[in-house]
Amino acid sequence: METRINLKRNGSNVVPYVIVGSAIGGAIGYLLTSESGKKIRHRVTHPDELTNDLDGARNFVEHKARIVTQKVHDVIDRAKQGIEEGQRGYQEAGQYYREQARKLESKSNEVTSNVHSTVDKLNRTAVTIELGALDPICEIGALARGIQRGIQSLFGKGGGDYRTKEGPIPIQRDQRFSG
Repeated sequence: METRINLKRNGSNVVPYVIVGSAIGGAIGYLLTSESGKKIRHRVTHPDELTNDLDGARNFVEHKARIVTQKVHDVIDRAKQGIEEGQRGYQEAGQYYREQARKLESKSNEVTSNVHSTVDKLNRTAVTIELGALDPICEIGALARGIQRGIQSLFGKGGGDYRTKEGPIPIQRDQRFSG
């Protein structure tokens, strides 16, 4: 014999009804047998105590909200102080480095000025040496050579040319004196 349970009756399914019935039975069993179920039953049957509990809960929530709000404000204040300190440090560092750059520029300008001054003094010294020492030496050399050629010409020993490494340099004779 085969036993088959037919769950379909009149074209509808019984499974949803079984699930709903089980849930309702579980909830009633919870309310009647557990400690927290007894507390819920007591609150439902004594609504005046519920308002006291709600006031207590509201006071508790407000107290905790004030504590959290104060902590958030403290964190925000510390963050603001940190930002302000960071800005001050940034500004001070910028000012310090700008001051160092100005000092470096000043030293650079001073060194440049000293170099220019030294070059100018060296140039003046070179001109002074040229005028004071080299020009007279050149004059003496030219005078000595002129005297030498004059003497050679007087005694007839000169060919009229003065020789250098590059070749002879013709002597220009002054036509006023030689006729």
